[in-house]
Amino acid sequence: MANQKIEIGPALSSELIRLAVAFNDALDQCTVTNGSNIDEVMEFQADDAMRVTVGLESAVGKHAIRESFLRRSGRLQQVVELKGIELWGDFVVCRIERKDTTHTASGLEHHLRILLVKEGKIKRLIVV
Repeated sequence: MANQKIEIGPALSSELIRLAVAFNDALDQCTVTNGSNIDEVMEFQADDAMRVTVGLESAVGKHAIRESFLRRSGRLQQVVELKGIELWGDFVVCRIERKDTTHTASGLEHHLRILLVKEGKIKRLIVV
């Protein structure tokens, strides 16, 4: 017993951080290429996901989220730098900063992207 080797797998926190970083990168690619990789972005979403952006309309379900991303990717070109990631259970809180952007709507400078992750997929995406 004392010499028995215990296998330790990757921590769930590592998976959540990797998901947040990969989603951010895919979303940036989507906005700078007018949605060319929208299928990749949508792979992160649960079928019944909800996207809530403070100051804008919400989107419920993969189809509505896809359409909202495509509408914005045609008008909005941006690269978002992750400045920090915090984990609160199933919530991944990403502090973000726009680096390169054509975003011109005054009063809508988002600083947080909050992901509720269930079974490896984003159930809720809240942008504050």
